[in-house]
Amino acid sequence: MDPTETLIALHIHEEEIRAKSLAEIYHRPALRDHWTIVSEAMKIINAFASEHQHQGDDELTLQFLGIRLFNAAAASIKLALSGYYQKAFDQVRDVLETGFLVDYLVTYPHKIAEWKAADKKARQKHFGAGIIRNALDKRDGYTSGARKAIYDLISEAASHASYRGFALMANSENHGEVGPFFDEKKLGSWLVELAKRFPHAALHVNSGPGGTDLKLLAAREHYLDAVNAWRGKYLVSRK
Repeated sequence: MDPTETLIALHIHEEEIRAKSLAEIYHRPALRDHWTIVSEAMKIINAFASEHQHQGDDELTLQFLGIRLFNAAAASIKLALSGYYQKAFDQVRDVLETGFLVDYLVTYPHKIAEWKAADKKARQKHFGAGIIRNALDKRDGYTSGARKAIYDLISEAASHASYRGFALMANSENHGEVGPFFDEKKLGSWLVELAKRFPHAALHVNSGPGGTDLKLLAAREHYLDAVNAWRGKYLVSRK
């Protein structure tokens, strides 16, 4: 008996769920739109972080943050399509937190070198997740605490071990599932959340001037058209 038989069977099951997940996404027009804008966000980050020649250390730092965003989104997609919804949401939180940091750094570019050089103590003191969120809320005049609310919600449900989080490991009959499973509602909720967070982060990481890189500038123009169309159709601005 092959000692890895269980792992092989698990992979086969994951691929079966992936096929169901993709079929569900393409069957529902709204989910297909969300799927498309996530794909567009990955393309523009790749254009900046991989294909663009950086102009200085600060831009290189932003490229590395773009790579982190791309990889977190890719991991989230891999996990969600295969039926691991809780862990897929955990990666959405990474997108959210990294996106907030990028937003802050491109708003205050003189802070990039400070963030890069900071040790753990200094990073937590000056660039902690709560500090960044508060600075962005102050900048935008937001008073609802929406940034903190969504961060706390995903943390409680997905990133931290909590009883509330067990809901993301339970099927439609509220029975806990060992390993991956297909759930169309959880799949839809995950994709909506990723579509709200990831394309927005991609905008921030691509907000620099771009220099004379005409290919990147053209890619940005295309992306702005795509994301503005998606926003106009699905997002309502709230403070």
